[in-house]
Amino acid sequence: MFNSILCPLDGSDHANKALTLAVDLAQKYDAHLHLLHVLLRNVDEPALKRFAEIEGLTKTVASEINRLMGVDSRAEIVRLRDLQTVSTGILVDIAEHIVGAAKLEAESNGVGEVSTTVLDGDPAKRILEHAKQVHADCIVMGSRGLSDIKALLLGSVSQKVTCLAPCTCIAVK
Repeated sequence: MFNSILCPLDGSDHANKALTLAVDLAQKYDAHLHLLHVLLRNVDEPALKRFAEIEGLTKTVASEINRLMGVDSRAEIVRLRDLQTVSTGILVDIAEHIVGAAKLEAESNGVGEVSTTVLDGDPAKRILEHAKQVHADCIVMGSRGLSDIKALLLGSVSQKVTCLAPCTCIAVK
Protein backbone atom coordinates (compact mmCIF):
# COMPACT_ATOMS: atom_id res chain seq x y z
CA MET A 1 0.00 0.00 0.00
CA PHE A 2 2.79 2.45 0.90
CA ASN A 3 6.20 2.56 -0.77
CA SER A 4 7.52 5.91 0.45
CA ILE A 5 6.57 7.37 3.84
CA LEU A 6 7.57 10.87 4.92
CA CYS A 7 7.70 11.63 8.63
CA PRO A 8 8.44 15.28 9.49
CA LEU A 9 9.85 15.66 13.01
CA ASP A 10 10.21 18.64 15.32
CA GLY A 11 10.96 16.96 18.63
CA SER A 12 7.44 17.41 20.03
CA ASP A 13 5.49 14.64 21.77
CA HIS A 14 3.06 14.42 18.84
CA ALA A 15 5.94 14.09 16.37
CA ASN A 16 7.43 11.29 18.47
CA LYS A 17 4.09 9.46 18.40
CA ALA A 18 3.93 10.02 14.64
CA LEU A 19 7.40 8.48 14.32
CA THR A 20 6.21 5.35 16.13
CA LEU A 21 3.33 4.99 13.65
CA ALA A 22 5.53 5.78 10.63
CA VAL A 23 8.07 3.15 11.73
CA ASP A 24 5.28 0.60 12.15
CA LEU A 25 3.86 1.37 8.68
CA ALA A 26 7.30 1.35 7.02
CA GLN A 27 8.10 -2.00 8.58
CA LYS A 28 4.71 -3.48 7.70
CA TYR A 29 4.80 -2.36 4.05
CA ASP A 30 8.58 -2.59 3.58
CA ALA A 31 8.50 1.10 2.65
CA HIS A 32 11.30 3.63 2.49
CA LEU A 33 11.02 5.92 5.53
CA HIS A 34 12.06 9.52 4.93
CA LEU A 35 12.73 11.47 8.14
CA LEU A 36 12.62 15.25 7.74
CA HIS A 37 13.36 18.11 10.09
CA VAL A 38 12.85 21.76 9.21
CA LEU A 39 14.98 24.04 11.40
CA LEU A 40 13.09 25.38 14.42
CA ARG A 41 13.31 29.06 13.55
CA ASN A 42 9.80 29.91 14.79
CA VAL A 43 9.93 28.16 18.16
CA ASP A 44 10.18 30.39 21.22
CA GLU A 45 13.15 30.20 23.57
CA PRO A 46 11.31 28.55 26.52
CA ALA A 47 10.16 25.72 24.23
CA LEU A 48 13.72 25.26 22.91
CA LYS A 49 15.04 25.24 26.47
CA ARG A 50 12.51 22.58 27.56
CA PHE A 51 13.37 20.49 24.51
CA ALA A 52 17.12 20.81 25.19
CA GLU A 53 16.63 19.75 28.81
CA ILE A 54 14.49 16.73 27.91
CA GLU A 55 16.89 15.58 25.17
CA GLY A 56 20.09 16.16 27.15
CA LEU A 57 21.26 18.97 24.88
CA THR A 58 21.45 21.60 27.62
CA LYS A 59 25.22 21.85 27.43
CA THR A 60 25.08 22.51 23.69
CA VAL A 61 22.35 25.15 23.60
CA ALA A 62 21.86 26.49 27.15
CA SER A 63 24.10 29.56 26.99
CA GLU A 64 22.51 30.90 23.82
CA ILE A 65 18.94 30.21 24.93
CA ASN A 66 19.57 31.76 28.36
CA ARG A 67 21.03 34.83 26.66
CA LEU A 68 17.92 35.20 24.52
CA MET A 69 15.59 34.65 27.47
CA GLY A 70 17.49 37.25 29.51
CA VAL A 71 16.69 40.15 27.17
CA ASP A 72 14.74 42.69 29.23
CA SER A 73 12.68 44.91 26.98
CA ARG A 74 9.88 43.69 24.69
CA ALA A 75 11.17 45.91 21.88
CA GLU A 76 14.56 44.22 22.12
CA ILE A 77 12.95 40.76 21.95
CA VAL A 78 11.05 41.72 18.79
CA ARG A 79 14.24 43.11 17.24
CA LEU A 80 16.18 39.96 18.14
CA ARG A 81 13.50 37.73 16.66
CA ASP A 82 13.60 39.74 13.45
CA LEU A 83 17.32 39.03 13.25
CA GLN A 84 16.78 35.31 13.92
CA THR A 85 19.29 35.34 16.77
CA VAL A 86 19.27 31.64 17.52
CA SER A 87 22.28 30.62 15.51
CA THR A 88 21.88 28.22 12.64
CA GLY A 89 24.60 26.05 14.19
CA ILE A 90 22.52 25.49 17.34
CA LEU A 91 19.43 24.73 15.26
CA VAL A 92 21.38 22.28 13.11
CA ASP A 93 22.72 20.55 16.26
CA ILE A 94 19.13 20.13 17.47
CA ALA A 95 18.02 18.94 14.01
CA GLU A 96 20.78 16.34 13.78
CA HIS A 97 19.89 15.06 17.24
CA ILE A 98 16.21 14.70 16.30
CA VAL A 99 16.71 12.91 12.96
CA GLY A 100 19.61 10.85 14.27
CA ALA A 101 17.61 9.48 17.20
CA ALA A 102 14.63 8.83 14.92
CA LYS A 103 16.78 6.96 12.39
CA LEU A 104 18.22 4.81 15.17
CA GLU A 105 14.71 3.99 16.39
CA ALA A 106 13.52 3.10 12.88
CA GLU A 107 16.52 0.90 12.13
CA SER A 108 16.34 -0.85 15.50
CA ASN A 109 12.71 -1.68 14.75
CA GLY A 110 13.54 -3.33 11.45
CA VAL A 111 12.95 -0.59 8.88
CA GLY A 112 15.28 -1.39 5.99
CA GLU A 113 15.46 1.91 4.14
CA VAL A 114 15.71 5.09 6.22
CA SER A 115 16.92 8.47 5.01
CA THR A 116 17.27 11.75 6.89
CA THR A 117 17.06 15.31 5.65
CA VAL A 118 17.39 18.68 7.38
CA LEU A 119 15.99 21.75 5.61
CA ASP A 120 15.52 25.43 6.42
CA GLY A 121 12.53 27.60 5.61
CA ASP A 122 8.78 27.56 6.01
CA PRO A 123 7.95 24.15 7.55
CA ALA A 124 4.72 23.43 5.64
CA LYS A 125 6.23 24.47 2.32
CA ARG A 126 9.40 22.43 2.86
CA ILE A 127 7.43 19.35 3.92
CA LEU A 128 5.26 19.53 0.81
CA GLU A 129 8.29 20.07 -1.46
CA HIS A 130 10.14 17.17 0.12
CA ALA A 131 7.09 14.90 -0.16
CA LYS A 132 7.04 15.59 -3.89
CA GLN A 133 10.80 15.09 -4.22
CA VAL A 134 10.77 11.66 -2.52
CA HIS A 135 7.49 10.61 -4.17
CA ALA A 136 5.84 10.11 -0.78
CA ASP A 137 2.55 8.27 -0.90
CA CYS A 138 1.98 8.90 2.82
CA ILE A 139 2.93 11.66 5.25
CA VAL A 140 2.76 10.82 8.95
CA MET A 141 3.18 13.81 11.25
CA GLY A 142 2.23 15.16 14.63
CA SER A 143 -0.98 17.15 14.83
CA ARG A 144 0.75 19.73 17.01
CA GLY A 145 4.35 20.87 17.21
CA LEU A 146 6.43 22.97 19.58
CA SER A 147 4.88 26.35 18.67
CA ASP A 148 1.27 25.76 19.74
CA ILE A 149 0.22 29.38 20.48
CA LYS A 150 1.23 30.69 17.06
CA ALA A 151 -0.50 27.70 15.46
CA LEU A 152 -3.77 28.56 17.17
CA LEU A 153 -3.72 31.98 15.52
CA LEU A 154 -2.31 31.19 12.07
CA GLY A 155 -3.11 27.51 11.56
CA SER A 156 -0.78 24.64 12.24
CA VAL A 157 1.79 23.14 9.92
CA SER A 158 -0.09 19.83 9.99
CA GLN A 159 -3.32 21.56 8.91
CA LYS A 160 -1.58 23.20 5.97
CA VAL A 161 0.17 20.01 4.90
CA THR A 162 -3.00 17.93 5.21
CA CYS A 163 -4.95 20.39 3.07
CA LEU A 164 -2.31 20.75 0.34
CA ALA A 165 -0.58 17.36 0.11
CA PRO A 166 -1.40 15.18 -2.91
CA CYS A 167 -1.04 11.98 -0.87
CA THR A 168 -2.47 10.32 2.22
CA CYS A 169 -1.78 12.31 5.40
CA ILE A 170 -2.02 11.02 8.92
CA ALA A 171 -1.99 13.58 11.75
CA VAL A 172 -1.13 11.89 15.04
CA LYS A 173 -2.28 13.20 18.44
